[in-house]
This record gives sequence, structure tokens and C-alpha cells, in this order.
Amino acid sequence: MPEHLIPARYSDAETSLPEVDRWCSAILAGSRARLLLLGPCMSGKTHTAYAALRRLLAAGYPPASLGVYRAYEMARDYNPQLIEQAPPVIFLDDLTDRSDNVAGVKNLEPDEPEIQALMAMHQGAVVDAAERLAGRAGTSWIACASNRERLAADLGEDVAVKLLAVADVVELSPRPQRPVLDW
Repeated sequence: MPEHLIPARYSDAETSLPEVDRWCSAILAGSRARLLLLGPCMSGKTHTAYAALRRLLAAGYPPASLGVYRAYEMARDYNPQLIEQAPPVIFLDDLTDRSDNVAGVKNLEPDEPEIQALMAMHQGAVVDAAERLAGRAGTSWIACASNRERLAADLGEDVAVKLLAVADVVELSPRPQRPVLDW
């Protein structure tokens, strides 16, 4: 497996979801497929997406035809043409990282203006990429977000509606958490 596409922690990722089977089969048959994985933190969204990419690669799909982007990295070097010039299959991870990172936090102090500006630039890049992804004809993709409400809150209602309208949506359940041992 190409290390630049599949991080080591997902090198053995597997899934038995029928929606992933259909997504992979469609792409391998030369059709377009779009899959939006929704679920709470630690539900296995990223694991499932990498399992799908591994399945494509194992079937001989060319690595150069896959693009992997993480929302939290987008602002660093974002170019509006990133999605437009991307390979035919795209994985966009953590679309709702903005709201996921502050979920449950109370009494949050406002950030310094420079930090707020940086966060706004980051969010603008994610919104632009998601909107371009939803509208790019002929592209297959898989994307991850926590839920529909946070998708709308982070990307705006219009972009969330566009993504949901063009994708098959899979809602993953929370995984049981390992018990914390008390020593």
C-alpha cells in the first residue's frame, strides 16, 4: 500500500459495511460514487474511509487516481483549485472538525484576533473545498463529518444540503469505549 495515502495506523483497516462495498464496486466499474460517513467522535469514520481506499488499492486501482485531504490541514496551503484539479477519487476527512473540537466545552474564552483570523481562513478553505467537491461532476469521493447539524453549522446550510443531496449517507453508531481502569 502506498504509505503516502494510507497512514500506518490504518494499514490494516477493514470494514464490512455494504455501502462501502457498493462505493468501491462502482468506482472499480468506472462509475461515479459519493459516500458521506457521519458519526460521533471515535465511531470509525476515518477507519472506514481508509478501509475503502485500501480495498480500491488492493483491487489494482492506481494510487495516483486517489487524493487524501484532511480538513484541519487545508488552510496551510489551500489553493481554490485543490479540488478542481484533484484526482478522480477524493477522501476529505473531518469536515466538522471546527465544531467537534469545542463540543461540550463551556465558558470558552474568545481567542486573540490573530487566532480568530487564522481560524476563519481555515474554515473558509474547508467550506470552499466541500462546496467544490459537491459540485465536481464525474468525481467520486468519500467524506467524514460528525452529524448533519454540525455539517450545516461548520459549512453553512447551503453547502451541507449540496453534500447531502449528492451522496449516499451512512450514519455510524458510537463504538463502545474501552473501560477506564482505576488503579
